[in-house]
Amino acid sequence: MVVNRSWFHARSCIAFLAGLALSASACSGDDTAATTGESETATSSSSVGTTTATTSDGTTTATTSDGTTTSSTGTTTTVGETTGDTTGDTTGPDPVCGDGVVNGDEECDDGNDADNDACTNSCVSASCGDGIAQEGVEACDDGNNDDTDECLSTCVAASCGDGQVQAGLETCDDGNDDDTDECLSTCMLASCGDGVIQAGVEECDDGNDDDTDECPSSCLPAVCGDTFVQAGVEECDDGNNDDTDECLATCVAASCGDGQVQAGVEECDDGNDVDTDECLNACTSAVCGDGIIQEGVEECDDGNDVDDDACSNMCTTNAQGFSAMFTGGQDGEASCPDWNSFRMSLTPGGYTKVTLRGSNDMTGVSCTGPSADTICGNLKSGTATNIDCDGRTWRVGSCGAGIEINANGNMCSCSVGYTVRPCINQGNPNWGGMNTTTCNAPSQTLEVICE
Repeated sequence: MVVNRSWFHARSCIAFLAGLALSASACSGDDTAATTGESETATSSSSVGTTTATTSDGTTTATTSDGTTTSSTGTTTTVGETTGDTTGDTTGPDPVCGDGVVNGDEECDDGNDADNDACTNSCVSASCGDGIAQEGVEACDDGNNDDTDECLSTCVAASCGDGQVQAGLETCDDGNDDDTDECLSTCMLASCGDGVIQAGVEECDDGNDDDTDECPSSCLPAVCGDTFVQAGVEECDDGNNDDTDECLATCVAASCGDGQVQAGVEECDDGNDVDTDECLNACTSAVCGDGIIQEGVEECDDGNDVDDDACSNMCTTNAQGFSAMFTGGQDGEASCPDWNSFRMSLTPGGYTKVTLRGSNDMTGVSCTGPSADTICGNLKSGTATNIDCDGRTWRVGSCGAGIEINANGNMCSCSVGYTVRPCINQGNPNWGGMNTTTCNAPSQTLEVICE
């Protein structure tokens, strides 16, 4: 609206002078001289654009909107010239958000009711954090700065790998896809058993809870001493280096012959299969009476407590022997009584060796073991015997008037071998021989020893 400045100025001055009873000449721009002492009263007429003023002398002055002033005396004075149109209204409707016009405090006004575009329905430019997800620009907008909920403060939807730990869903989020650090690419804290080897912390991780395979639940490679029994590799694993318990430090189950003495189970364990040394193969200490002759210590060991048999209870031999000189071409009748006496002195039940030897072969031949006791026992009783022992066939039985023992396999024969038969017949020179012909043999000594 354009205002008539001359009219507005004149009107203001008249009102001002009337109120102060001052001279009208004080108002600049007024071409009519005012009389000193005159008073003027300004009134507003009901006509639009007309102002009237009455002075003290009764003169009424009217000023119209066209810029003319009329007094009651008929004199017209031009107060000023008004430019423009004064009929416009200076007031209008209040600005409304949504009218499509940016007014007042509005940042924008797109005239629509879409709240998720660049201009919200409150006529504020859309921005991250306003609580409204701007379509095509923001994935979410929850209006807060909490980076642990479903929507980040950057208006991006929370996801594993964004570097923010989403409460209740993720235990960590380091923003990388490295599965060997403390936080897996699944946003879970690395732990033994997750199937991923954490660098500098784990040596293996097979993702299972099987403690019998190559990688137990400790995530350290299976080794002897880790307390886990590795299937197909270890017999046991007690996690200690004590070789006297049920499991050796080598993760092998303790057993007799392993060279380690198992406490409370074994008396000894020399790790060999020699039964004649200080430690028997049963891992018990060798003692007199165990039935095994301890080499260099015992002469015999019949395993019984009979003291008058072939082996005393002190494991010394009660050895019985026959020894006599025989002359070639003569009978052995002179030695027959001693032969029979020897036979009757034998005490079966512990003999472990019988030997035939003589001056022609001082080593002779021997039978050892239980067969020796049988041979010596049957030699006493004269019971016919045929036993294979130590590579030879041993015979006991009658020959002529007496009892014969040989290691030739034939009774009453003249074969070369080992034979003793002093009581064959009176006048008969076939008393035997050692490693010679056994009939009419050359002069020699003959010995039979049961021990």
